[in-house]
Amino acid sequence: VAPSGSTTRANAFESSRAGGESISPYAYRLRWPSGWCALRDLASARTVGVDASFKDPLDEASTLAVFVTRGVRERDVASRYGTLDEDARRRADAAPNQKTIGKRTVRVSVPRGDGAGRVVVEAHEIETEVGGGTAGRFGAAVELIRVWVADGSEWCVRATASKSAWPRVRGELRRAVDSFEFA
Repeated sequence: VAPSGSTTRANAFESSRAGGESISPYAYRLRWPSGWCALRDLASARTVGVDASFKDPLDEASTLAVFVTRGVRERDVASRYGTLDEDARRRADAAPNQKTIGKRTVRVSVPRGDGAGRVVVEAHEIETEVGGGTAGRFGAAVELIRVWVADGSEWCVRATASKSAWPRVRGELRRAVDSFEFA
């Protein structure tokens, strides 16, 4: 698959909730790495909550995706996943050969459901090394996720790369995850 968008600078993606295919209740923007492909046919991926997806055509293990889950009962990320430490431990313990290599709490500005401005919510950002047994044909990989809950929905921005590529692409993928913002 050939790269789409710019091959020399980050590309901009903007979702649309009005008349578009986005499953997010709010429109958002995200910058995705130069030289990467924006995946267009997400019909089957929407069944697992994929709202946007991008990949590096030169390294199929390198991906960036936005997941949206509607109908979430919990009011915040701590109610859904526990403390940052508990969430990181649970994700690392989800399969053999995984370990947390970074974690932090960040803040995300989310539109209020009643349309009256915005609210700032806590998000968990967790970097997990995934062993070769769970990463499939790509061997060992690293996953960076930022997850938060607000107004009955959960958003998760997930960036992945092979473990060997991670040192080279970590900064670029962190900037892509950091770039997520509601329009």
